Amino acid sequence: MDINDTQQWQRPLIDDRLTPYIEVDAVRLEQNLQHMQRKASAAGVALRPHIKTHKSVWIAQRQLESGAQGITVSKPSEGISFIQGGVRDLLLAYPIVQPQSVAELLRLAVQHQVKVTLIADRLQGVAAIADACQQQPDCELAVAIKVDVGLHRIGVNPDSDEAVLIAQALRDRGLRFAGLVSHAGHAYGAGNAAAIADVARQERVLMQRLQAKLQAAGFANCPISVGSTPTALAAEIAPCISEIRPGNYALLDLTACRLGLSHVNQLAMSVITRVVAVNDHFAIVDAGSKMLSSDKGPHGTNASGFGIAADETGHSYEVTKLSEEHGFLLYHERRPEVGTLLRIFPNHSCAVMAQSDGFILRHASGHSEEHAVSARGNFI
Repeated sequence: MDINDTQQWQRPLIDDRLTPYIEVDAVRLEQNLQHMQRKASAAGVALRPHIKTHKSVWIAQRQLESGAQGITVSKPSEGISFIQGGVRDLLLAYPIVQPQSVAELLRLAVQHQVKVTLIADRLQGVAAIADACQQQPDCELAVAIKVDVGLHRIGVNPDSDEAVLIAQALRDRGLRFAGLVSHAGHAYGAGNAAAIADVARQERVLMQRLQAKLQAAGFANCPISVGSTPTALAAEIAPCISEIRPGNYALLDLTACRLGLSHVNQLAMSVITRVVAVNDHFAIVDAGSKMLSSDKGPHGTNASGFGIAADETGHSYEVTKLSEEHGFLLYHERRPEVGTLLRIFPNHSCAVMAQSDGFILRHASGHSEEHAVSARGNFI
């Protein structure tokens, strides 16, 4: 990724609304969705995209129409937004430790006949889920066991007997066991595509070994679901995998480019901003941390700045500093004029989408339409 390569950054900028705002390129979005769906279909696995990246019911519906077999959500309130938006099959990829946290989600799932999969990584979670199900006995619900494959965030130790104990507890409580799920988020810190592919291989080995242990304990039906855009893009999908759950692939961002997983021309999301001041030190734009977030990339990628801004000719500037409503650009010999429209490619698309109420879908013709960030603020 060369910041001085004007051709890769060059895109038309249409001055038809107030700035700043998120723009999603309709053609690039569709290409990204179809690429991942083709990869999943060719491998014979289910695609269950994680919608935390875009939080948009409209984009989720495009993913489902393209062949996705359900969605993944981060929090119960996020799942509620998507049930209300028409989704009928979802995995909540967050540990449940108290029954009231999923009470409304399960109530709506029964009302709308939604298939729900929850996760557990400890016996306390099994008890909480069982208590919640007593209030909604008609819910079509299953529980998967979350496995820690290296991120060390949540999940059972794959080399321990925790998973077998949890599966037995699920059976004893009358809950359907849905197999194993993992998230190799530490792949973001691997640095390059080859190292990320090795993380995917290690994940497969751990998951297969634990699958065999569960099958030996009497849990013959034990599918494996893995979720991470880096591993999904960098590695082939192993035959033992039943489902993949990437999220960031829909929009992509500079992190994916720095890891060698995508090109700038594949980035579907950007922030349109305007130069509001220029001084001897910086050009100042109207997109600050409340628009771009202060994210330098997930799980240890840590970029030097907060994104790359480009004008319509493709000349680029690094966003080196942020305050709440202002971005600071280094401009060196090419000083932008006040009023100039710029496009900022952010480090982390998920963090940026979560900060806005909506986005502009821009078609190749220049025509645009507004869509809601449906699950904005759904953090519980």
